Amino acid sequence: MTSLDMRRPTRYQTVRFTETRNSKLIGVLFCHPKSPLGKAEVVDHLSHFHHRSGEAVDFYCVGYGAYWPPEHYADQKPVTRIDGVEWLFSEIAFNRVVDELENETSWEYSGETELILLTARKDNNGEAFLDYGSAIVCNLEAMSQAKAFTSVRAFFTDVFRFAKNNSDSDPTWGLSDNRGIKLGSSALKEAVLSLLPKTLSDAYRRGEHFAVKSIAVNP
Repeated sequence: MTSLDMRRPTRYQTVRFTETRNSKLIGVLFCHPKSPLGKAEVVDHLSHFHHRSGEAVDFYCVGYGAYWPPEHYADQKPVTRIDGVEWLFSEIAFNRVVDELENETSWEYSGETELILLTARKDNNGEAFLDYGSAIVCNLEAMSQAKAFTSVRAFFTDVFRFAKNNSDSDPTWGLSDNRGIKLGSSALKEAVLSLLPKTLSDAYRRGEHFAVKSIAVNP
């Protein structure tokens, strides 16, 4: 779990890879610390998410950071501690990332707790880039109300486990081999839907349901 404060646009952020990994799952979490879901399910569990995500997936917690000097952001406030380190939150940093991601994708921030998932890949020269064509958004508040998961912790754990259990070299996350799903930009969305109760995942597949949908910019 990493902070993302948007000092530079996301397309210039460094994406970490293991030496042999050709693709990596990236999560960008928009969770205001004062939202009911954020307070109950996310903020107090950031340390848990940090350790559970491991090396298989990079999660960026937007607007949060540690080791900021005093007045790094005029509005920064402490919200939790991870491994004894104070973490802070800034509305300024949060909204910078919202603006950047809205420019890069077709996503429009709902004001609720949302998780954007996309893939980081290596090009033919070994350089890492963020594949916005694979990007999807999960509205965690809508999914929680629909009983898509028992808790955010459980859903995130499923996402972490899925990333860890699939091939490091397969940019479609093993879906073609393991689940018989056709390749393409829908692979990541199908991966998430496969983690949900079948009745709900079938409903979400019918049309572009707002709770889990692609946010890639149409060509």
